[in-house]
Amino acid sequence: MNRKQFGLLLATLRQDMDWTQFRLSEYAGVDNAVISQIERGVKKFFEPDLLLRLANALQLTTLERREFFLAASGLDNSQLVRQPSMGTATDTHHPGKILEKLLGILRQVRAPSFLNDVYGDVIAANTAVIRFFNIPASMIESAPHMPGGFNAMRMTFGNELVGRTHVSENWDAYAMSSMRSYRDSTLRYRAEPYFKYLMKTFRDPSKYPLFDRYWKRVSSVEQDKIMNSDTFEYDHESHGHIKYLTTGITTTTAFGELFLTTYLPLDNHTKDVFDGLLMDGGDSVIRLAPWPEKPMP
Repeated sequence: MNRKQFGLLLATLRQDMDWTQFRLSEYAGVDNAVISQIERGVKKFFEPDLLLRLANALQLTTLERREFFLAASGLDNSQLVRQPSMGTATDTHHPGKILEKLLGILRQVRAPSFLNDVYGDVIAANTAVIRFFNIPASMIESAPHMPGGFNAMRMTFGNELVGRTHVSENWDAYAMSSMRSYRDSTLRYRAEPYFKYLMKTFRDPSKYPLFDRYWKRVSSVEQDKIMNSDTFEYDHESHGHIKYLTTGITTTTAFGELFLTTYLPLDNHTKDVFDGLLMDGGDSVIRLAPWPEKPMP
């Protein structure tokens, strides 16, 4: 992102803490005029110490810090990927080819799996993961008609309580892990109009009663997350005690990353559950959220 976009990102991160520019300058040990220059996009060079002070003051997690420093590079998504030329070939600029490859992989995965983008919108999922979470058909049918309808946060924190219902214990750990992953993947996009469009809905307590609580808690907990993976162990409402690991394939594109997430069983019972979900067409794939276009009213 360019310097103006980075300035908007810093302002968004600051405002998320309910801080003024002066308060951020105090916590970071940086002159208030420098904060103002960054947010207005007029400061062209960022010293490493300045970026470290800002990341520390904003209480960014390890994976959020990585995204923050990448945002400060001054490069946008289209520049981060290999550039096509006479002597080189790349599909990173062709969304149709990218999706075709990833959907082909998704159809072959022998476990619950789904594909999502940097905003947390689920682009496609195999029916095994839909059955695992007991997602009702009405929820999928209504998704195109509401903000964040296809978003993973709706499944976890929405007032339909799909996530809360299927996790009968260890809910707090489950919710924290889900929110950490969401904050990590979205950091560079927090100032984008589409993300703000989503957050307006996510922070409505009548629609997402638990979202804001966990959004704020992630940066304040003592234990940091250092791996782009999570281990979940809980009693499932339909399948009993299960234990699995989330593992992902990250695809870098000119339109932002795509994440193919798969649940790997960590005990024999969970393996049997996942195998059962894949029977009778559980490996078929359903297209969901649009990508890379993000329509807004």
